[in-house]
Amino acid sequence: MENNYKRFFLMLCISFVIMYFVMFLNLDKPDHFYLNINRLYMAVLMVAPMAVVMLAFMRSMYQSRKHNLAIVAASIVLTAGSFFMLRSQSFVDDEQFMRSMIPHHSSAILVSQEATITDSEVKRLGRQIIESQKKEIEEMKKILERMERGE
Repeated sequence: MENNYKRFFLMLCISFVIMYFVMFLNLDKPDHFYLNINRLYMAVLMVAPMAVVMLAFMRSMYQSRKHNLAIVAASIVLTAGSFFMLRSQSFVDDEQFMRSMIPHHSSAILVSQEATITDSEVKRLGRQIIESQKKEIEEMKKILERMERGE
């Protein structure tokens, strides 16, 4: 039975990594990929509740009341903590802000380019989004490079 809980934890860890990187699949360009803490918070917000759902659906495999209560408690703490940290932008300094915003802007570009838009006003807005987000990404990259050089 102990082995089941080790595998359970391993499944959650693998799911966390997959979820973290899946969130980058909607980038317009590969060079808009930046590891960042906001997507880490989001991955925890997905995995922690998933642990409770997995326990509920696979109850017969996980019969230790003590272990299950610990998992549920940890899931609640991780969910609440990640939610608070995401909403308060804990540990998001200048560099993390740039690392978070570049992928965010890249996603806006992709959606604006690829969506099936027919309304002329929405099309105009989409073109404006593409233009402004590309400029902002270039500006953020330059600022991030300067910061990484220590200037």
